[in-house]
Amino acid sequence: MSKIEKYIKRITEFGLNDKVQSDNNELEIQNLLVGLYYEYLNLEVEFDDGDFEEEEPTFDYDSIKKNVEANFPDFGWYHSVLESHLIIPDAYLVTGDAIDDLSDIIKDMLEIKWQFENTSKKYAKWCFKDRMQIHSEQHLVNFLKYLKDKNG
Repeated sequence: MSKIEKYIKRITEFGLNDKVQSDNNELEIQNLLVGLYYEYLNLEVEFDDGDFEEEEPTFDYDSIKKNVEANFPDFGWYHSVLESHLIIPDAYLVTGDAIDDLSDIIKDMLEIKWQFENTSKKYAKWCFKDRMQIHSEQHLVNFLKYLKDKNG
């Protein structure tokens, strides 16, 4: 099992189980996401055009979110600035939700976990890289920033 798979397996438990056993849920999820992000940033992929017949299942966002809320009852809303790389007098402030960020990441990683279990490793890694780039990475970065700000 690759490091990516190990990270994904543990991260997804927080969305599948409402009572994850951990010495410190918050510190553990932070470490897992940092490790996953490191793997993503250093991953080189190659597309596998194999014919995979099974259709990917749909994972229920609402049940994932409910479990995330149970595992992280202190997580909540936060503010963020869009286009933070631009220094402008009237920055556009948006509201984010740490529970939503983590729930979206977990839902995406459940899809990737399914890919690892039902297609080829090559294809699953390509899907992971793609999913991170188009969706999960922003949630992950926002979530890690939220934790940093929350904990000082």
